[in-house]
Amino acid sequence: MYKISVLFGVLLLALACGNSIPSIKIEFISKTKIVVTEPSGLTFYNGSLFVISDANSFLYQMSLSGKLEHKYAVPVKGMEGVAFDEKKKAFVLLSETKRKMTYYSLKDGVGASYKIKGKQSADNDGLEGVCFNSKKESLYVLNEAKPKKLLKISSKGKIKKNYDLSFGKDVSGIVYDDVLDVFWILSDASKALYKVDDKGELLQEFPLSIEKAEGIAIDDQRRLYIVSDQTADLFIFQIK
Repeated sequence: MYKISVLFGVLLLALACGNSIPSIKIEFISKTKIVVTEPSGLTFYNGSLFVISDANSFLYQMSLSGKLEHKYAVPVKGMEGVAFDEKKKAFVLLSETKRKMTYYSLKDGVGASYKIKGKQSADNDGLEGVCFNSKKESLYVLNEAKPKKLLKISSKGKIKKNYDLSFGKDVSGIVYDDVLDVFWILSDASKALYKVDDKGELLQEFPLSIEKAEGIAIDDQRRLYIVSDQTADLFIFQIK
């Protein structure tokens, strides 16, 4: 693992590989205030960003610059994660306190809900992020803390794989990167972004200067989006 320091404009990571030293660079593009109160989850789908809030029961559709385009009322409370399931062609909405996943289609509305088994020491230590791994065609969810877990689940919420996470004070958001075949995982308590393999092993750590980072997404142009639950800001980076 290689830890880097952040000059908030640019994150630079050098990886030793034989005699050459290739690098991964993540460059800051912009910071924008959004209209979503306490944004707690973020995903990219069909050219738009979709955001959920743990303060209300709406799914917000935004442009890639953070402008509100539409909002959809959904009957799910305490949402802490959102992803688009490419197999089901529907969004997955994650409720932390209920430990439930609920499918939602923009065309057909609310679909089935499924309980996700597991232990949590408090209401706010439960399910905290969800993403769809397009290569494995599977959903992955995070358990925030006590215990910190990466869970591979079926489309009906059954746990198929269970991985302990050794990094961060907590975990607060996840997205799958199909170019690098890794997960990017946030920790709001540690103010960090982690690059992780599909078994939960830490590859790299990127310290962040974002308060309560709780949602993360990647678009098809390799732009990385992070939302702050505390300040309702959308941060945009370019992965190079």
